[in-house]
Amino acid sequence: MPVPDDDTMISLGPSSIPFIVSFNDGRVDTATRKFIRSHAMRGRKQLRIRPKRNVLVHGYDMTAGSVKAPPVNFQDITRLYVPPTRRIGADLSFLASPEDLDPFILTNIIKVSPIAQKIVYPLITAIGNQVDNRGWINLCTTDAAALHITAFSIEVFVDLFLRRREQANPAAMVHFQKGLGLVSERLSGDDAMLNTTDATIGVVLKLATSAHFAGDHEAERQHMIGVRKMVDWRGGLGGFRNNHLLFEMLRCDLVLAVFSTSKAVFFRQPLEPIPPFPFDALPEFSDTAQTRDTLELAGLIDTDLAGAWSIMRRFGLLVNLGAQVQRLVSTKVINETMTSVVYHLLYMRYSCRSLNEGLRLILLAYCYHVFLQWRDVKLPCPHLQNAFREGTLALQQNGEVSPRFMLWMLMVGAVTIFDVREEEWLSAMLHHHARSQQRSWTEVQGILKSFLWIPLLDEEAARSIWARLD
Repeated sequence: MPVPDDDTMISLGPSSIPFIVSFNDGRVDTATRKFIRSHAMRGRKQLRIRPKRNVLVHGYDMTAGSVKAPPVNFQDITRLYVPPTRRIGADLSFLASPEDLDPFILTNIIKVSPIAQKIVYPLITAIGNQVDNRGWINLCTTDAAALHITAFSIEVFVDLFLRRREQANPAAMVHFQKGLGLVSERLSGDDAMLNTTDATIGVVLKLATSAHFAGDHEAERQHMIGVRKMVDWRGGLGGFRNNHLLFEMLRCDLVLAVFSTSKAVFFRQPLEPIPPFPFDALPEFSDTAQTRDTLELAGLIDTDLAGAWSIMRRFGLLVNLGAQVQRLVSTKVINETMTSVVYHLLYMRYSCRSLNEGLRLILLAYCYHVFLQWRDVKLPCPHLQNAFREGTLALQQNGEVSPRFMLWMLMVGAVTIFDVREEEWLSAMLHHHARSQQRSWTEVQGILKSFLWIPLLDEEAARSIWARLD
């Protein structure tokens, strides 16, 4: 093909971008120079378009001062997921046990994990923060136990929760047995340093999480007791102050304690005092933010319980404000609020059917939903559901709280731990409030926000529930 001697303008089609290719060091010819100048002036002559007030930040709709988290489509995960092969084997020579590993499992972990994080950490991802999972993925390339258990957890997540199967596939159980065997062998060895590494603790935490969502709370508790022992060997929680595992351990501990009647394994008073409420980390909003509803409620309840309520009130206002002005709330603030409030609520003790006990149970369910619950996943929780129901009925009977508070409380139950369509008592009480007070959705929104409410998480679900009451 002959090479042109001069500058040549190449067009790839009527709507394509023209390219000018130069083949000499001479000056550009007159026609080409005019062409370049005309295109350069186009950008200057175009009207500058001012950015719209309603913008999309981090994938969240900021229209009218509100934020709407993008829905997580479970089909996104199943499309990325590669089913395990019948043969269990691979050529991953960098692993300790390459002959036992499915060739697709590392691919599944890398592809599925980013989407799964949006379900596991709904608040953190909804406000625009990213859950950094690179460290764990890197660990899976060097630690066979971590890879096997992560493989198992991914298989269980897809089969049991996305595909609604009764049990995981055979390949998942192979990975579980292999990973459990490697961890058991490691823990039974004489190398105390190896027994309590971050990798070993992380693997046991994944086992606890998998046991929880399989409904095996006894196995979950045994795993958390094992984690507690490893933490004690390393000098206690103080040794994990700057470790990413700290709040993952506390999160798993709180999930177990809220779901069961057993006590938490961490912050056993008085040897381990619960961290104080993070008043310094959360701004104190002006008096205008303290609505008549919250002020009346604070005057009726115990001081410690009022402190937990105040912190959650500040936290909710901070998250809502951050959503409106496009400012992130740090993960550290989220985790510190979770730790102090939920542990305090677990250790508070009040007489049965009292106002304090009723509000403690309602607030515990609300905190579980905000900090611990997976997005769009409501696992059966008889202990918490029964306690919530009893607390609600007790508050209704003693008549100490306003109808506005009762409406907020019922909506909290509906969006957190209950399915209104399956709970006749909850549906009947919501219908009663909807009919007797004749409130529009806009009025209901105002009531919810006057107590504790994060629209980022629950606006869509609550609106749908209220619409079905008409």
